[in-house]
Amino acid sequence: MAEKVLITGASGSLAIRVKRILISQGYEVIALSTNKRKVDNKDVFYWNISEKLIDKNALLDCQHIIHLSGYNIMKPWTEKNKDLMYESRIDAADLLYERCKSLGVNPKTFVSASALGFYGIDAQGIQSEEDSPADDWLSKMCVDWESAAQQFETLGSRVIQMRISLLLSKDAGFLQPTILSMRLGMGVVFGNGIQSIEWIHIEDAAKFVYYAIENRSVSGAYNMASKQKWTQYDFMKFIKSKVAKYAILIKLPLFVLRLIFGGRSIILVGGCSLSVDKLLSTGFKYDYPTLESAINKELMKS
Repeated sequence: MAEKVLITGASGSLAIRVKRILISQGYEVIALSTNKRKVDNKDVFYWNISEKLIDKNALLDCQHIIHLSGYNIMKPWTEKNKDLMYESRIDAADLLYERCKSLGVNPKTFVSASALGFYGIDAQGIQSEEDSPADDWLSKMCVDWESAAQQFETLGSRVIQMRISLLLSKDAGFLQPTILSMRLGMGVVFGNGIQSIEWIHIEDAAKFVYYAIENRSVSGAYNMASKQKWTQYDFMKFIKSKVAKYAILIKLPLFVLRLIFGGRSIILVGGCSLSVDKLLSTGFKYDYPTLESAINKELMKS
């Protein structure tokens, strides 16, 4: 009998790929949605985080939970939006935990997204999973996010937290507008461009979710990034060489970014370098280990 996997944030680019892989490997995959029009009570079940509602049928006999829901971090950082960012990550995990506990559901595995923001925007040196978090708002949210996931250990679950870097995919928010801008003749570098930029191809991130479910030795936090290290300027210069060599790169200074993005500008100009030694120690293999292989994959879709 197929093992049942529940995914939150199922309409997101990463979740769509995770679902595709799991179904191809014989898993039964169901999703939670806040949109009642998408609910069919077979493959998609209703939940409402703020009202603490979740259809128990989504959880019964559930053997794995993949928690990928999260309100877009690049939305304006108003207090309302910050609350939504927190609710969709931490309150959502708390709700899943409380309902599993009350129903006597003990998932084998709980896989949760997190982010490299755990380490802070300007973390010095190469950050490993043992390094301490920063104390800014974004870092504190990541800490709470991972702590909410950790609760599942009390249910006997193996818990995995993915500290995800920039996901490279034409439909995941960054690459498509970058390619379009360059084809129109201009690419944008945020700040001075010397900050580190960490990335992973979205297919590799999805592959790791499946890998984590299948391999019982995988547990705890993992930095989700490639082995290659790039500055933002060199990263954009490389994409330009693949997309539109005629394009020019414009550096937007911090004060301009603050005018446009407000507090979110720290995400654009900050840099954090990640160690992936722990990830590699599990035996995981990238399908797209280099920026060239990742970009070529996405350009094939053009």
